[in-house]
Amino acid sequence: MAVADMIITPCKIFYSVPGTSAPADTVAAGGAWPTGWTALGYTSVPLSVEIKREAAEADIQESLTPIQRGFKKESLIIETTLAEFTGSQLALALSGTMSQTPAGAGQPAKDELLFGDVTSVTERQWGFEGAYVSAAGNTHPIRFYIWKGVAESGCKLEFGKSDPSGTPLRITANPDLSKAAGQRLSKIVKITAPATS
Repeated sequence: MAVADMIITPCKIFYSVPGTSAPADTVAAGGAWPTGWTALGYTSVPLSVEIKREAAEADIQESLTPIQRGFKKESLIIETTLAEFTGSQLALALSGTMSQTPAGAGQPAKDELLFGDVTSVTERQWGFEGAYVSAAGNTHPIRFYIWKGVAESGCKLEFGKSDPSGTPLRITANPDLSKAAGQRLSKIVKITAPATS
C-alpha cells in the first residue's frame, strides 16, 4: 500500500449542460475547466457520496440460499453545504428563479428568489475536483463526474449566531441512457503520473 493513495483533499464543484466536454487529462489540478462549466464556491462541509444498490434474488425450493443475485435498483447521491449563501446558489438548490435589481432612485439593490410548486427540475452535468501528491512528489487531480444530476436543497437552511449560514446541496444522479450499461451514472478519473512528452 502506498501512503500517497491515502487521499486528503478539499473539493471544487462545477456544473454544466449535459454533454459539455470534460477537462482533458492534461489539465493540472486547479487548472481552468473548458468553456461551459460554472464553478460553485467554497464548501463548509466535506462532500459525501452515497451509492445504494438494492439486490434482486432468485430463490428455489431446493436451496436454502438464493441461487442467483443481481441488482434491481441503484442510486447515487452527493451532498455538501456551500459556504456562501447567495441567491444564485439557492436558485440552483431550490429549482427557483433568481433576479437582481440594481440600486436606483428610491430602489435599493436586491436579489430576489422565487421558488415552489414546480413539477420538473433541470438536469445538469456535475464535476468535482480534488488533488493529491503522488509518491513521486507530483500533484495530480482526481475528478468525479455525474453525467446527469438533479440538484435540490439537501437539508434545512439554518441561521444562527455560532455557525455561518450556507446553502445545503444534494445532487441525485439520473442515468445517461446514451452510454453503455455500467457507465450511465458516473466516472472517476485519478491521474497517476504526468504524460511522458
